[in-house]
Amino acid sequence: MIEPRKQAYLEAMGFDVWVARPERPLPGRLVVQAGEGSTLLVVPSAEDQEIPIARDIARACAGKPAWAWLDPEGRPDSPALEEAVENGLFTQVVVFGQRLADELFKGEAPPQLIASSAVTVVAALDDLATRGSAKQELWRLMALGAAISPVS
Repeated sequence: MIEPRKQAYLEAMGFDVWVARPERPLPGRLVVQAGEGSTLLVVPSAEDQEIPIARDIARACAGKPAWAWLDPEGRPDSPALEEAVENGLFTQVVVFGQRLADELFKGEAPPQLIASSAVTVVAALDDLATRGSAKQELWRLMALGAAISPVS
């Protein structure tokens, strides 16, 4: 890419300067962290997995769940959710927050299954940390095995 100073110099001399535009980030691309379990926990950003409620949820899962978050750069080599599920052989996907689900599924209703993985959208981590009813609903889903396979 041409330096801004050189570009200004050429433009001042009357030369048309063509500059490649940076590629737009691809929406819905994920960074997937390695895990040992069959569960993929999807959060908006990498920092979200360090929130105390997120650590509690991870400890309650069977095995060590994998974490995924939106790739802020939207690189084409970062997988979409469907690719991450197929590559990681996950059997359960938990998406934290409706806003994140809307972004991942392009405003469509989330599917119940991706490949052979059950998909569950639960409250955002902030809501889970502050609203008792949201936390109760998550633990209820865990007890039913609908959201996350709990540790036996």
